[in-house]
Order: sequence, then C-alpha cells, then structure tokens
Amino acid sequence: MNHLFLLLLVLVSGMGVSVQSGVNGELGKRIGTIEGAFTSFLIGLIALTLIMLFTGKGNITDIFVVPKWMLLGGILGAFFVVCNVLAVPKLGVGITVISVIVGQIIMSLVIDHFGWFGRMPVPFNWQRALGAVLLFAALFLIFRSTPSTNSTASNQKPLKENHQYEQSVATATIEESTPSK
Repeated sequence: MNHLFLLLLVLVSGMGVSVQSGVNGELGKRIGTIEGAFTSFLIGLIALTLIMLFTGKGNITDIFVVPKWMLLGGILGAFFVVCNVLAVPKLGVGITVISVIVGQIIMSLVIDHFGWFGRMPVPFNWQRALGAVLLFAALFLIFRSTPSTNSTASNQKPLKENHQYEQSVATATIEESTPSK
C-alpha cells in the first residue's frame, strides 16, 4: 500500500473514532456504561472474527506463546471504550475526542523518545514540545467554547431531547421503506 492511501485510511478511521464515541456514549446512556462497552466489543468481535476468517494470514494460536504484555491491547481498548461511554454524555463528543487525541499524542512522544516497543528512538525536542503545548491550548480553547462545559448553557437541550432527532430518523426510515409508485 502506498503512503498516501494509508494516510487517508487513518484519517477516515480517526473520523470513525469520533462517530464511535458518540454512538457508544448514547448506547451507554440507554443500556448502561459497562453494558454499552460490552456490546461495542461484542459487535467488534463478531466483525473481526469474520474479517479474520476470510482474510487473515496469521496464526491466532500464537497468542499462547507471545509475551503476555503484548495482550494488554485488549485491556487498554476496554478501558478506552468504557472511558468514552462515561465521558461523551457529560462532555460531548468534541471534548472527549480531542482529550483522547491529546493523550495519544503525548504518550506517543514519550514512546518515541524512549524507543519503546522495538522502535528507533526519536528524541524529544523543542518542536515536539511546542506541538504538545499547542495541543493543550487547543484542548483548553475547545473546552472553554463548548456550551455543555460551562454554566451559561445549562438550559439548552440537545436535539434528541426535543425528540426532533428521533422523529427525523423515524421519518427517514419510513420514507426509505415506503415503495415509490
């Protein structure tokens, strides 16, 4: 795969993370935080099982012989989803996702600096430090400008609480299922 395609692919997957956070947050509000996270992982397990069965080229039984720290990804993924299910209803998708991105980039800088996970070290320098400061500035500005995080907008109702959202989804569903003449 060429680099441009991979760059576009990860940009689209990043957009998917924002949608996933919103969907999981709503699911968690309706069925419970842990239950929402479980459902998300269960559906992901089914999807990945199908993908693995049809396109997988590795050997799944090797999970029993790899170093145990390599299996932490599942625990960290569960922690991530539970935190998102908890945060999105209270903070909103924007604040939650930018907080995740800031956390990811800060930790990535640490991993790069020390060369963890068999990577070549990339020393921390002033450009990376400035980038980190700008990330925190972006988080601060977005947090300050989000109505749900300040008291002046406490009387605002989300679109779905006004039932407009659910009515528009229901109307669209009915229109799609009604045969045209």
